[in-house]
Amino acid sequence: MRVLLVQFAIDNHDPEQNRERAAGLLRAHHVLDPIPPRSLVVLPELFSTGTLPADFDTASASALAQTDRNFLASLARETGSYVLAGILKASADSGKPFNIAALFDPDGVEILDYAKIHPFSLGGEHLIFEGGDAVPTAPVEGFTVQAAVCYDLRFPELFRAGSQRGVDLIAIPANWPESRREHWDVLLRARAIENQSFVVGVNCIGTQRGTKYVGGSCIVSPKGEVVATAGDAECVISGEIAADQVRNWRRVFPALRDRKSGGFWDAEPPA
Repeated sequence: MRVLLVQFAIDNHDPEQNRERAAGLLRAHHVLDPIPPRSLVVLPELFSTGTLPADFDTASASALAQTDRNFLASLARETGSYVLAGILKASADSGKPFNIAALFDPDGVEILDYAKIHPFSLGGEHLIFEGGDAVPTAPVEGFTVQAAVCYDLRFPELFRAGSQRGVDLIAIPANWPESRREHWDVLLRARAIENQSFVVGVNCIGTQRGTKYVGGSCIVSPKGEVVATAGDAECVISGEIAADQVRNWRRVFPALRDRKSGGFWDAEPPA
């Protein structure tokens, strides 16, 4: 399966421009290197809005979310591919929306909706977003896909929960800042190695609300090898991945089979 990562500068004030930019980059890429049917296209976290201000009007979340869903479904149908991106989702139970990764199949049907479990409290996200509480997966061309969002990358137990659900492809849309770029590179490879899964991470570039982002979108193999990586410019990068590579590596090096499971890791009650 071909994976395409769309890395671009997100304008905090112009969702329509961001949608047009993402679609335009994919179309330009297709002219030079045709996108095979049933590829996987991944866009950054909150691709149409970028990071949100503390005074974000949550009443607008529902309309934004629906517009983004319509766009992503249309993009999936246009490219004949699976499309995964970070968007908003209004919450029925509180005033705060969810920060989600949504995945659409080539017919434009939403097949996965993952709400970011770990809002980034240092950046005030816990004041804006409701945290998720589920680890959904979806089948994609022989893979079992798990999504996570940006800061989630720092929490290995989330991905171990995915591996126990049969995950072999992890997709992570992000707005990851330049100041912690090295962490991004190391953690993407660590999550791939420890779960013996492909990992794809898509970052943005440019400056949002005073914070600089420098890309580094990346496809990592189950052995931790970099299949493709982006620099700090706007681009679409791509790479070929195969589910058989995961199965073969897990058979040759059966680390997941050797893992202690069940209640072994439960904390002991205090004395």
